[in-house]
Amino acid sequence: MLVVAIAFAILLIIGMPVAFAIGISGVLFFLQHPELPFTIPAQQTVSQTQNFALLAIPLFIMAGNVMNKSGITQELLNLASVIAGRLRGGLAQVSIALSALMGGVSGSAIADAAMQSRMLGTEMIRRGLSRGFAAGVLAFSSILTPIIPPGLGFIIYGTIGQVSIGRLFAAGFVPAFLLWVALALTVSIIARRRGYPAARTTRPSLREVGSALRGGIWALLFPIILLAGLRFGIFTPSEIGAFAVIYAVFIGVAVYRKLKARPFIEALEGSLADIGAVMFLIALSAVFSYGIIL
Repeated sequence: MLVVAIAFAILLIIGMPVAFAIGISGVLFFLQHPELPFTIPAQQTVSQTQNFALLAIPLFIMAGNVMNKSGITQELLNLASVIAGRLRGGLAQVSIALSALMGGVSGSAIADAAMQSRMLGTEMIRRGLSRGFAAGVLAFSSILTPIIPPGLGFIIYGTIGQVSIGRLFAAGFVPAFLLWVALALTVSIIARRRGYPAARTTRPSLREVGSALRGGIWALLFPIILLAGLRFGIFTPSEIGAFAVIYAVFIGVAVYRKLKARPFIEALEGSLADIGAVMFLIALSAVFSYGIIL
């Protein structure tokens, strides 16, 4: 396994996509052991995708993309601005708050980082934040997203490790809150040293707070509904993924009324790309894990 580990590290260093790095280094293990049938890598790759519980992953990815197209992300951005806009660091603090709120929507750090880079990255730089600081905030704040239900990492770990996904979801809230506080304090200290201004200078009125809460309440209820559904045995992980898609479509069509035909098609296209990348990574990881187990 030493050769496999070294090969994996080298492939990552030269910039190869993680899925290919895992798959290629995993195949090296079988080249070192010719007594093992070389059909095993193909069998492992296919069998890893046949786990019924993993069906929740593409469903949650689709739900997140649909919610992003339904206008719920903009409502969460408004709520995050009200919550953290007056803190020193401005949009950096808003980014951290938005990542915490996005945890119940996308469940993916990559999706959160990509979305926030488009929404806040350019504006951060325009308001005087350095490129390195803005990139660091966007990258580290996205770590919050998979910790808050429905984090995709929880689903994968719970499925492979035979651990209750409901309990994993419940365990994510406190660490996520502590990480939010730690990131906010760090940003505040750096912003004070560098003189970065706040995103807003006035205290939000009760009307603004109420309006922001009304706009974001449907997204805030989402992880609570998921957690309750799992903990009380109403849904299995796969079933609650299907419920998440239905919930996202309902909110986009009936509540916000922004999910039209074109945005819905774009959400499906984005979901196909995301699901393909994630499932390809999971499938090739079976080849790598086979050698680790042996």
